[in-house]
Amino acid sequence: MKKLSLKGLAEYMTATDSHKRKMLRDYKYPSVEALAKITYYREARDRIAAFHSGGHDTGWLLDAAADLDVLVQSSDGTRKTRFKYNARALRGYAKHFGKKKFKVLGETTYGLHFDDVLITVHPDLHVEEKGKEKLIKLEFGLKEPDSRKVKIINQCMLEAVLRDRLDIASSGVLYFDVPRGRIHTGARIGSRMTNDIDAACKNISAIWDNI
Repeated sequence: MKKLSLKGLAEYMTATDSHKRKMLRDYKYPSVEALAKITYYREARDRIAAFHSGGHDTGWLLDAAADLDVLVQSSDGTRKTRFKYNARALRGYAKHFGKKKFKVLGETTYGLHFDDVLITVHPDLHVEEKGKEKLIKLEFGLKEPDSRKVKIINQCMLEAVLRDRLDIASSGVLYFDVPRGRIHTGARIGSRMTNDIDAACKNISAIWDNI
């Protein structure tokens, strides 16, 4: 089975042809650094989920960010930088989305198959808002996300919803760009993007064994 993360697929589909094979090689033979990158914002994600689960106000998030500031002062190297960025992420979420009232539902991961390629779809938040179930992907990077990557991620989340026959509307599939305070929607049933994803996975399948 050829396996990529959702973000990995989005990166592959937006990469230049000269970089695609290298990217697939990195996913086929992941390094320690690559695995660490996946969990880089785990402190921010965990605390945001706890923030909504506990029904806290934004001050709770800011206190959590301050706790990470303490770890910044007592750490060095990559750990110091990671704690600094996670604290920044919490402050950004408090600023832009701190007034959101979510009921946190159970964590969920979907396996999205396109032929023999498996895309792991793991929303950062699985919540209910005003009686409507939603899946949310969180973006914490300083650089504004590529619009095509956002569309790929949202479309894959919607495909996972459709295949599992979940009661989630396309408008409930969301991408939160935390630093800029933007919410991206736009995934659609029968979208051309789904065909593009299928074609990309066929290409991945064709070259995977020879990497």
